[in-house]
Amino acid sequence: MANVDNPYGLRPVGHLSGNASFNTVRCRIDATAGDLGVGDAVVWNGAGSGAYFEISGATVGATNSITGVIQAFEPNPATGLETLYIASADSGWANVIIDPHVIYSIQANGVVGAADYGQNGNLVADHTVNTTTGISGTELNATTGSDNTYQVTIIGGVDRDDNDLTLTHAEYLVIINLHSLYQGAVTAGV
Repeated sequence: MANVDNPYGLRPVGHLSGNASFNTVRCRIDATAGDLGVGDAVVWNGAGSGAYFEISGATVGATNSITGVIQAFEPNPATGLETLYIASADSGWANVIIDPHVIYSIQANGVVGAADYGQNGNLVADHTVNTTTGISGTELNATTGSDNTYQVTIIGGVDRDDNDLTLTHAEYLVIINLHSLYQGAVTAGV
């Protein structure tokens, strides 16, 4: 049976330390380049807003670093109690996972083989944010390699009966390779 094409961006599922909790940091989103949803990768734009740093949507593709992943938005009392996503050119507050050791699941836009585990890959914006649910449309680009300028490292496939790893739109496990706040070595894959 075919995998369902239902992208959701980056979803935290584990931690390299084995810890199951995912702490978030409050960040200001200001003048985004596009709609931002839960599961979207973001990057610190070098500015701050009071005691908090400012973020914008991370550019997909090689050489573009990632600071973290949006997990939720804070409500804006002026527009309503529920903020599902931040529309293009709007500002708001997001809760972002910035830990470089978090393991994420992500849907691929093609087939990624087991031989690609340990290799690096890039994010791709084949879909936009779902403005009804607020969920990201970002996927893993199925073109992988040992290039250390790629954004994530593929560490395996999601082990679930309805996730056929031999077909398009399967889900994989990744960690951020080009993390903007992590001072460790960027790897070229294995």
